[in-house]
Order: sequence, then C-alpha cells, then structure tokens
Amino acid sequence: MTLSALLDRCRAQDAKAQRLLYERYAGRLFRVAQRYMKDRMEAEDRLVSTFQKIFMHLKKMEYKDEASTWLWMKRILVNECLMELRRSANFTMVPEQEAAEQSFNYNIIDEIAAETIHTLIAELPIGYRTVFNLVALEGYSHAEVAEQLQISEGTSKSQLNKARQLLQKKLQTLGYAAHIR
Repeated sequence: MTLSALLDRCRAQDAKAQRLLYERYAGRLFRVAQRYMKDRMEAEDRLVSTFQKIFMHLKKMEYKDEASTWLWMKRILVNECLMELRRSANFTMVPEQEAAEQSFNYNIIDEIAAETIHTLIAELPIGYRTVFNLVALEGYSHAEVAEQLQISEGTSKSQLNKARQLLQKKLQTLGYAAHIR
C-alpha cells in the first residue's frame, strides 16, 4: 500500500491503518527520541505523544512525498522532546561568556561505529546533548535553538562548544584522534 493511501485511511480513523503507520515509522522515530531523552521510558512516552499528535493533525497535513512526511513527523517528535526537556531541564547552566565557536572534526565520525557515537552523545549532560542534537544532527541554527529552548543564542553556542569539547575528550579516551579546529 502506498504511503498516500495509508495516510488517507488513517485520516478516516482506520485503526488498522494507524497501526501500520505506527509500525512503519515508530522505530526510526524512537531512535530520534532516544537522542534527546536520556531514559528509554521517556523516549517511549515522547513517541506515544508524537503519534497522538500525528493522528490528531493528520487531516491538516498535505501529502507531498514520503520524505516530507517523514520530516513532518520527525519535527513533531523533536518538538515533543523539547517541550518535555524545557519542563524538566535547565538549559542556562553554561555561562554565555564561554560561547566561543570551535568546530569539531566530523570526519572522525566515519571511523566510529554508530552505536558508539550514539552512546557518547547519550552520555552528554542534557543541555549539551540537546543543543548538539539540534545543531549538529538536525541542522537548526543557534537562533532557532535559542527560540525553541528559550535561551540566548550565546548560551546555545556555549552549550554546543562544551558538547564538542566533551565529545573530543571521550573520543580521545577511546583512542580516536578527534581534533578541534
């Protein structure tokens, strides 16, 4: 069944179609949720609330193609994670004065197993991890991160800088030659 037809059936409140949509995307969305939420149960909760919103707002979503549908669902999930993190975390823990931009050698990523990268990112403090995910993995600008997390752009830059430094230390501990440029 095409995604377009599946979405039409979901819009008509077809429970079987909703289950198929869930099964098709839950795994990928869960992996994204785990990047933001430290605990598996929290990630599962965000996944459930995301699908509730997906089904609630599906009638408003205009189908273009599978890629845009994935991005729409992923955006809902990221927003759900950020709402929960704003409720439970303090993102202003790092002073803005430490916001000097440093870059991370992302070529090292090619040498490391995905599971190792995921584990290292998951070990970052919540503020560092969230900003790192939003900027480095999701492609948000610091202005967008600041708006989403209700922090200053300087704090966003500082959190990213600290995340990069901590990741570099962790990679060096594992024997990888990561360099900050």
